[in-house]
Amino acid sequence: MARFISGFALATSVVPLAARAPLPDPVALSVQTPPPPSAGKASVSLVMGRTETFEDWAVGCDNRLTCSAVALLPEGAARPYAILLIITRAGGPDGAVTLQLIAADPLEGKIELVVDKVRKAELKTLPDGVTLTGAEAVRIVQLLGSSFAFEIVQRKQVLVQPSLNGLPAALRFMDQQQGRVGARDALIATGNGNPATARVAPAALALPAPTSPGPAAENAVPALNPGEESAARRLAVCEGATTSTYPLEMHALDAAHSLVLLPCDAGAYNVSFVPLVASGTPGARSFAVARFDAMPGFSGEPGAPPLVVNARWNPRLGMLSSFAKGRGLGDCGTAESYRWDGEGFRLEEARAMPVCRGAWEWPRIYAAR
Repeated sequence: MARFISGFALATSVVPLAARAPLPDPVALSVQTPPPPSAGKASVSLVMGRTETFEDWAVGCDNRLTCSAVALLPEGAARPYAILLIITRAGGPDGAVTLQLIAADPLEGKIELVVDKVRKAELKTLPDGVTLTGAEAVRIVQLLGSSFAFEIVQRKQVLVQPSLNGLPAALRFMDQQQGRVGARDALIATGNGNPATARVAPAALALPAPTSPGPAAENAVPALNPGEESAARRLAVCEGATTSTYPLEMHALDAAHSLVLLPCDAGAYNVSFVPLVASGTPGARSFAVARFDAMPGFSGEPGAPPLVVNARWNPRLGMLSSFAKGRGLGDCGTAESYRWDGEGFRLEEARAMPVCRGAWEWPRIYAAR
């Protein structure tokens, strides 16, 4: 995720991109509709997690029961957090707890964790912050969940005061989702129950190995001729919506297919692309709207082409990423990454932040593994 950008104006909700028009009849455009995915590939029904907001904390759990709680700026805050606080616990009876203090600017030396005016820990920092795991992470998290004030101090100067309002509810949500309420190892809803009774984390999904020819093949993809580009634009339903400011992109998916990213609906901080898959002989290629097992978060109505926002293609990993910002700071929105499997794009990870309140890292709501 992107780091925090200095200077901000408070907003409270994500603003989606405009809905797209439905797909036209592909026969009239002389293009191919995408073939149905093979069984066991993109036809798998995905179970997405969800996010919740409790006062000054956002929490989300993914399909494998890993949950993360992220500190938010209080409403009306005048300055962004210098250090972002994130609490994560993996799913399953043995789910590990992680406490991250992520610095917006490089840190050095030691910091102190002060809870209700009492110093509870002294930690040596790395430039990007501190990560606690194991029993120490559990101790600090449980302490924060039952306290009123938290300060991160360095050389007697308060660097940040993350709000604890809503943290008890966020931790209880995590305990409930993971089946830990009443267990000895719960984060807040503790009891005498056996930790082994926690919900078992679902198994990871098998994703295909990258099929991309790699970075060397990127420059070898022949450009579209005028006729091909015209057909691609008609299929993408963005006639009149594109500008020359953002060029059409082409990337090698495998030996037989290329990814066409056609820019549409450019705004101040989001540029949406319609993804197409090209196949056939250069100069007479056919096009199909790219298939996704889970649509990118800011796509329009059902039946409309998918929108990949601020698209990035990683040729080494064979991965397509979307990062749709709810505002220019990038502290809210949706983000997804997909792996090409030879027929379509399969979701590898999804993150979401439903409110625009200063968090530059977002809870994960889906993980293939």
